[in-house]
Amino acid sequence: MLHRVAVLADAHFHDTTGDFGLVIEGANRAMRSWADTRTAARAFNESAGALTAALEKIAAAGVRHVVLAGDYSDDGQVENVRRLVAVLDRFEARHGLRFYAIPGNHDLYGPHGKHVTSPYVSAPGETVTVSSDPIYVSDHPAILSPAMRCAGQPEALLPIARFGLFRQPDYLHWETPFSASDQIESRMYRAQSADGSVTQTLMDASYLVEPEPGLWLLMLDANVFEPCGGRHDATRKKAFLGPSDAGWNALLRVKPFLLAWITDVTSRARALGKTLLTVSHYPVLDPFQDAAQSEHALFGPTSNTRRTPGPEVAQALIAAGLRWHIGGHMHVNATNHLVTEAGALTDISMPSLVAFPPAFKIIQADAKTATAQTITLNELPPDPKISALYQAEGRQGPPLPFGTFLAAQRRANVTERRLQYDWPAEIAGLLTGKDARFLLELAGISAEDFALRHGLAAQSLVDYPLSELIIDAYLIKVAGPLAKNWITAERLAGYRAIAAAFGDPAADPRQGAAAFLWRFLSVLQTSLDRMQADDTAIIPAAADPSPAAPPRYPTAD
Repeated sequence: MLHRVAVLADAHFHDTTGDFGLVIEGANRAMRSWADTRTAARAFNESAGALTAALEKIAAAGVRHVVLAGDYSDDGQVENVRRLVAVLDRFEARHGLRFYAIPGNHDLYGPHGKHVTSPYVSAPGETVTVSSDPIYVSDHPAILSPAMRCAGQPEALLPIARFGLFRQPDYLHWETPFSASDQIESRMYRAQSADGSVTQTLMDASYLVEPEPGLWLLMLDANVFEPCGGRHDATRKKAFLGPSDAGWNALLRVKPFLLAWITDVTSRARALGKTLLTVSHYPVLDPFQDAAQSEHALFGPTSNTRRTPGPEVAQALIAAGLRWHIGGHMHVNATNHLVTEAGALTDISMPSLVAFPPAFKIIQADAKTATAQTITLNELPPDPKISALYQAEGRQGPPLPFGTFLAAQRRANVTERRLQYDWPAEIAGLLTGKDARFLLELAGISAEDFALRHGLAAQSLVDYPLSELIIDAYLIKVAGPLAKNWITAERLAGYRAIAAAFGDPAADPRQGAAAFLWRFLSVLQTSLDRMQADDTAIIPAAADPSPAAPPRYPTAD
């Protein structure tokens, strides 16, 4: 029997009409400014509309089961979670959708929560700070709003308890890593600091549910709040290392009981012929396939490098019998396969609903095969109220469809953040006003010879400003196969020729501009290979340990 499940990741739901204590013209308003949005890594005000549009598409496709793979809220604010539940309730009542959630790093914090502080628009070009922190408000001009608080676990789970996290009467099967009980006290574990000086008792939210005959959803709570050595007061935020950069690397150390449970579940699923769909918020393979560790060589320890799962994660999951996994967190559209002598593993890295490219996936699977269909939100029309707010603040040009809006946001993010803060200033400055011919000059190759050799028009190299090549490289890196919707085939052909000719994963970026650019172009080459990969096939690619790994996929010895 084929089962169909929709998976949404990183919806980052924020209700701009939520009651956060800010009233404008007699109505609740909580909108982020254009200044905050223009170069951000994701959209804020558009998130409620994006989630609604995605759920409408899912309902229209006749899919009943919907997985929320973490970061379903903006930043765990209790008011946003309350409003999110109202949206899910509405789609459940009107369309018969059923939801299964697992928290991400934005949805809760440790056992006691944390304060959240954000600026919201009070008038065109002006913002006011709203915070749940009384101490912050006493020292700053700000509005105090308990609705901004991010709850801890288990408190944060209670509003969404019936979305898989606790047993429901119609579930055919439900269990946790600890037992068949959904009582909070039966779902606790002891986490120890790395130096052994502090031990805290925490809750794990993982569960296994059978919502229809033959379908098992293994929902793994991969949030890791590792106690900090010497900090015994669990009510303090700094008592824990946050989960954003921890992921599966820390999970192996802090939550080893999950591996034993995964081993047991995969074994039972095979024996019983169940279709097993496994989800956590975090990736289990490197979505960028950066085996050469080029990002670290180029830019040092970035958020991407800190969040990249190490090879021991895949080894542990393969040993546990897991064949495929779905995760989010990185806001990347990618399907990666690892083939080893011990077995194979596929990881589907989910795009966000509110970052470029905005999309979700519908999984169709049985016990032996699985495929994925990627559904975009590119055509979602702009919200007139949000557009009016941005224009009042000085945004130029007409309102844009959602995909185009997010592509422009990503381009601005690269230009005004990545190039300014990640790239060495002397190299970024050297590229100003240059086109692709500059790369040929560095390599001592004439533009005419290069164009002739690669079947390009010599003039086309003039049409490739290096700033555009760099921006497009970032877009291709996060969009994977969806990048073909945003970059012309002619330009992609030129990029392939340039990356293949000059990309060098062994180049040392410390040896000057040429070496830096050759290493960067090797990353582009890997991204272009990923863009050409088939992201619809999940199994059998991961089911058989014998096939050769696709080009550039990491293969263990």
